[in-house]
Amino acid sequence: MSEPSEEAEYTIAGVSKLTGISCHALRVWERRYGFPVPRRSASGHRRYGRDQVRILRRISELSHQGHPLGELIVDLLAGRLKVEEVPHDEGSSGVEVTVAELVSRLAVGDVNGGESCFEQLRQDLDTTELVTRVLGPALIDMGERWFRRECLVYQEHFVSGFLRRKLAGLIEEEHRANHRPTHSIVIGTVQGDRHEGGVMMLHLLLERAGWRVVNLGVDMPVREYREAVETWSPDAMGLSFVLSRNIKKRFQELTQIRGLPIFVGGRSILNYQGLARRHGLIPLPGPVALTVNQLRVEYDDWIKSSATRRPPNPEPSG
Repeated sequence: MSEPSEEAEYTIAGVSKLTGISCHALRVWERRYGFPVPRRSASGHRRYGRDQVRILRRISELSHQGHPLGELIVDLLAGRLKVEEVPHDEGSSGVEVTVAELVSRLAVGDVNGGESCFEQLRQDLDTTELVTRVLGPALIDMGERWFRRECLVYQEHFVSGFLRRKLAGLIEEEHRANHRPTHSIVIGTVQGDRHEGGVMMLHLLLERAGWRVVNLGVDMPVREYREAVETWSPDAMGLSFVLSRNIKKRFQELTQIRGLPIFVGGRSILNYQGLARRHGLIPLPGPVALTVNQLRVEYDDWIKSSATRRPPNPEPSG
């Protein structure tokens, strides 16, 4: 196995996961604007550093607030969007170093050291920050290390299992604290998609936002979701699509579920937003923390639009 570099580097897929910007957009920006300019590995693959990811994440956040992406990049390159405006508090680099240490300790089987790193981070950060700055990046970091052949499969499985266990504990805490949920939602992944981390992070943040979450896990046929909706009558449904395999078929199957908004997120949705909307689905591109805020706004809009579509009550006879 090769030695990991001192400066964390991410593949284009890893950057897409961290920022919510599609791989296609990153390549287009590189050609059109000369930003971001990645380093090239010996095999010619793009590699992005932490600072580039931080800037791209900020651009993604601003775009979700309504700023056109192209204009943001032009402003950045022209000096109107200063790098100093990118949130980078004094503790942010320390958090990144501790996250890297957490992953490194777990990868070599140092469970006590990993627990110590995680507890240190938990004391310094709230639950949402733990998701956005620790658990999500750590899952991606481990996947990137495996992709770069800096670790073996058993190490990736162990680290991912540790992180999922921490997520499960946080979910249970938020579930118990969510005494009066305002809405209910069924979440999971469709048949063939077994990526659980994003679903668990969504579960945690939705419970924290006051939703009661029914998590059906991963690799579920759409017909089972239809049965769940008909039986439990949730207010909404949310599905994660990390893989794009059979995505058009799954979208078509989802059109058979009616009467509630169906949100679709995950890495693959970045490239299928238009197709999702044509099937009556609501795409939620971007990192999970932004996804939760967007879901709440889109849900309110769906409720309002549904009210305007309902036929008026008939006048009482006689």
